[in-house]
Amino acid sequence: MSASKEGPNPLRPYYIPPSVVASAGTPSKSQPPPNLGSKYGYSQSASSQNFGSSARNILADMDYSDYLSDTSPSSTATIKSLAEQALWKYTSVFLAQPFDVAKTVLQVRLPGSGPPPRFRKFKAIQVAPENEIKRVGHRYSSASSENESPPPTYYTRPAPPPPTGLTPPRRPRPRRRPDSPDLDLSSDEDIPPRNTPKPSPHILDIKSESSLTAVLSTLWQKEGAWGIFKGTNSTYVHSILLSTITSFARSFLAAIFAVPDPSLSFQINPPAGSVGGLDILSSPTPMASLAIAVSAAGIAGILLAPLDIARTKLILTPSTHPPRSVISTLKTLSSWTLPLSIAPVTFLHSTLSTFMSASLPLFLRSKLSVDPVVTPTMYDLATFIGQGLELGAKLPIETVLRRGQMHIAQTGLQAGPQNKELQTVVTIGPYKGLIGTMRSIIYEEGERTVKAAPVRNAAAGRTTSLARDPERRKGQGLEGLWRGWRVGMWGLLGVWGAATLGSVGSKGGEF
Repeated sequence: MSASKEGPNPLRPYYIPPSVVASAGTPSKSQPPPNLGSKYGYSQSASSQNFGSSARNILADMDYSDYLSDTSPSSTATIKSLAEQALWKYTSVFLAQPFDVAKTVLQVRLPGSGPPPRFRKFKAIQVAPENEIKRVGHRYSSASSENESPPPTYYTRPAPPPPTGLTPPRRPRPRRRPDSPDLDLSSDEDIPPRNTPKPSPHILDIKSESSLTAVLSTLWQKEGAWGIFKGTNSTYVHSILLSTITSFARSFLAAIFAVPDPSLSFQINPPAGSVGGLDILSSPTPMASLAIAVSAAGIAGILLAPLDIARTKLILTPSTHPPRSVISTLKTLSSWTLPLSIAPVTFLHSTLSTFMSASLPLFLRSKLSVDPVVTPTMYDLATFIGQGLELGAKLPIETVLRRGQMHIAQTGLQAGPQNKELQTVVTIGPYKGLIGTMRSIIYEEGERTVKAAPVRNAAAGRTTSLARDPERRKGQGLEGLWRGWRVGMWGLLGVWGAATLGSVGSKGGEF
């Protein structure tokens, strides 16, 4: 039965069925296909032809402008979009580079290794020869005996007292010869102590061991604006290549092992916790997706290890010390492959961030029942805490990696034909492997002040605590492993603050 003859359906009173009857005045745009059904005993009816044409008309009337663009982007628009993205990326790297330079300097610097102390010149005491001393002494004794007053008389008027304070005549001060080894106190010039090597003019005199502003101000005074923006181009190239190679390796491994790409989100509104564009919550095999993401990050870190070494070298060498380009610095390295001495540290540093950021959402959902859709506020807070823990776990490994990279750079330069010594802005701390370097930083390098425990004194029937002077112990302590943590925390707060403001602004029209 037709709905138009019987009226609207009582179960669907607001539904108006579409009309499938074509208008009589509309000419057919295409000839119907030849009736091949008569050969097999059946024929195509006119109703099926009318329904097909009506379906095409219905689909033609639907508006897809909200989902698909009318025209594909032109080559000019594509190039413009790529140029804008590249400019935005370079600007972000340029603004963050001074803080990255200060953090790297604090991580590799050997505590207490600033410029050697300089001492003020002292004037040497001019000592007269022995014969001159005897001659002046004899003249003074004879003059005293001749002018000695006679014995006093008690019956005559006393004579006036002789002049007192007879002093020997002053000898004119000899002039100081230019080749005299004596030192002059009147000079304000400072000289280093004897028997010490000449200090490098590029070494920075950093007053604080953990202050980023102290490093930046010292670099600005020593090298100017070029000093705090060293390595900007190499950092930009490294970041672009790192994201490109990571995405390619992740997609390639996902296609090889028939696993969904972790970088593709299968949710309409991906959660804010999917850091780095990874979303393994919607993957049918989350553990396999996590393994592929971590492997891709490790492959990218291993391939770009020489470029990372060149970047660290450009940051820690003086801005006036050639070479300063990326290609020329790469040529100074002994090899363009990852050295085995820093291979474990490099792989761990490359994969740790991806592993923690990608596995945290899976842990929150499976173990703590915290879901980005059901409990979004709790999920965002837990993700922020997780990224703080990620920063704390990554900084010690990054400190060891930077020292290992400078060790490789110094070894490659000394092994060259000219056997030069690498000039750096600070004295580089030793590299002894992952565990050995951490132990050296905590217990061997520099000195730290430790508050002594109070001593309890039981006297007069009561117990009192006596304060003790702070003790000086060797080593930087655990604080030495987290040099530059303020830079990472500032960046984390800035990113989450911008994301929070953006999410609030995007939901302003919702209710």
